[in-house]
Amino acid sequence: MIDVLVPVLGRPENAKPLFDSLSASGADAKLTFVCTGGDKPQIRACEETGVNVIVVKWPAGHGDFARKINEGFRQTDGDYLFMGADDIEFAAKWDTIALNMMRGRVRVVATNDKANRQVMRGEFGTHCLISRDYINTQGGTYSQEPGVVLYEGYDHNFVDRELCDVAKSRRAFAFANRSIVRHRHPLWRTAEWGPTYRKALAEFSADQRLFAERSRAWKRNRNRDIVAR
Repeated sequence: MIDVLVPVLGRPENAKPLFDSLSASGADAKLTFVCTGGDKPQIRACEETGVNVIVVKWPAGHGDFARKINEGFRQTDGDYLFMGADDIEFAAKWDTIALNMMRGRVRVVATNDKANRQVMRGEFGTHCLISRDYINTQGGTYSQEPGVVLYEGYDHNFVDRELCDVAKSRRAFAFANRSIVRHRHPLWRTAEWGPTYRKALAEFSADQRLFAERSRAWKRNRNRDIVAR
């Protein structure tokens, strides 16, 4: 079973389309929305889909996405988790193709978002399938904290890059080119700008500097990543 964890904020109109897309893909997966307390329209829209809804107590401030993924991890128990979002579309067999990459040392599998050129080259994944055992034993960040999927020090950006780069340094990363999870985003002109997108990019430069600083350590010992075509 895959726990699809989806942090949400201020986009209630996306809840049902995401639920429908995951259902239509036929994946053996359980959807969990992670909402901010007080975001009542969002909470209501998520609850109306009939899936698991977690409501966190903290305000939607610094590190919100990573904190919600980490909280979702703590409150679910599937063998795998998928780092999702409410602006993605699942293609058929996305799950089985990604799961087939979980062999040998591979514990983090990037899906193909059909949008970001670096993602499509297999350099990292915006939306990844991750082994729960990997997180419980090693953690997903350079800090190596067991039970922590994403580093909460970033405002929003580069949490996915750290996850993937650290997995590469452990030779635990793979890119599943044929596992399609399309990402709709204003940067690719496939979604409209709104407050949530603007919030996500507000501290991009600061996040980029932090990533550059943190990544120096693991880049010294980076091994060749594993890419599946």
